[in-house]
Amino acid sequence: MNNEFSSSPDNASEWHAQELALEQTRRAAPASGDVRIDAYRAVFHALATAPRSQPAADFAERTLRAVREAEVDEHIERWMIRIAGLAGLVAVLLVAGPMLLDSVRVSALMAMLPAAGLLGSPLLWATVAAAVTAGVLDAWFKARNHDSGTYA
Repeated sequence: MNNEFSSSPDNASEWHAQELALEQTRRAAPASGDVRIDAYRAVFHALATAPRSQPAADFAERTLRAVREAEVDEHIERWMIRIAGLAGLVAVLLVAGPMLLDSVRVSALMAMLPAAGLLGSPLLWATVAAAVTAGVLDAWFKARNHDSGTYA
C-alpha cells in the first residue's frame, strides 16, 4: 500500500483507490464496481486471511542446542588463541633469545651487571609488554563475561 501522497495524477488516483479499497474492506461493503478498487480489496482480503506461520515445535530446543554449541566453540577458540599465543611467545624467545644474550655481552659494564643489559634490551620490553597485555585482556574478558576460568 502506498502511504505517501504524490502530486502526480497517476499516483494520486492509485493512492485514492487504495484508500477507498481499504476503507470498504474495513466496513465489509459490497463490491464497488471499480476494477482497481475491487482488485485492491481482494489483495487486502487475501493478506488479512492468509495463514500465519508458526515456529517449529522444537524451535526452543534447537535454539538452545545452537547456543550451547556456540559456547563450546567459543571455549575451543579461546584455548586455541592461548595456545597460538604461547607458541608465538616461544618462537619470539627462540629468535630473540640469542640477541638478548648478545646484548648482555656488549660492554664491560654490561658484563659486570648482566641484569642491566637485559633491562636495556627493547626486545625484552616488547615481549614483556605483549605478555602483560595478553594477560590483562584475558582477565578483562573473563570479568566481563563472569567466567569462572574452568572450561568443560
